[in-house]
Amino acid sequence: MKLIILCCSLILMAVSFFASSTEQTITLKLGKPSTQDIPKNHYILTLLEKSFAKVNVKLNIAYSLEPMNTKRILEELTRNDDVNLAWLTLPNSFAEQRYLIRTSYPIYNGLHSKRLLMVKQSRLGEFSDIKTLEQLKPFIALQKQSWSDYYVLKNNGLTVNGDLSYESMLKALDEGLGDYFPRSVTAIKAEIRKHPQYNFVIEPHIMLQYDNYYYFYANENNKAIIELLEQGLTKLADSGELNALYEHYYRDVEDGLNLNNRRVFNLKN
Repeated sequence: MKLIILCCSLILMAVSFFASSTEQTITLKLGKPSTQDIPKNHYILTLLEKSFAKVNVKLNIAYSLEPMNTKRILEELTRNDDVNLAWLTLPNSFAEQRYLIRTSYPIYNGLHSKRLLMVKQSRLGEFSDIKTLEQLKPFIALQKQSWSDYYVLKNNGLTVNGDLSYESMLKALDEGLGDYFPRSVTAIKAEIRKHPQYNFVIEPHIMLQYDNYYYFYANENNKAIIELLEQGLTKLADSGELNALYEHYYRDVEDGLNLNNRRVFNLKN
């Protein structure tokens, strides 16, 4: 009997040692945000942590030493250098040219395709009579040239100043050097709250909309990262946790925005 117990103990120890020795750890190298004033994306970080936990992978997150805008992150991801994962909105053909692969689950359920206008409260009246996209075109939109929205706005004939930093765009909007700042439905309320020194509000009637789906991307040489992340996302979706997580962070985002009754200007992407 003692021999049997001893053998069982040795087997359990061996199994335990084997499991611990083969436990996988992945380090995600993310681009450090170039704009410190934009609120931290807790939804993305939680989504990553929960997805990899579902496939029993320990996750380390490391940020680049230097701040990076979207353009720089894309360059690093293409070179498979200082960044090995990013969440981006890219045309499929463009991603293929850069040898990038992605997950299949849209991160924001399409909500990120809706843009509202951040404006100075004293100028709200100037937007009240705008009924068509043509009437909006002479107004100056503020947007960074390295952001995907910049090219969408320009290609649809809108006037855009893309030469300023995020902080400078806020100052330009306050000083009347720009007329409006299109921001995602998911972020605009938080951004206005974060800058109470400016008297900014959400324009109540207009919404810009275009196909703009975010996915997690990696270089094709890091296929294993995407495969594990896809497996984790699938498990979250099957258990209902993926939708629950989205609801936790964004269930109140539409409150007070009257999205269903706005004048929607559909833009070509």
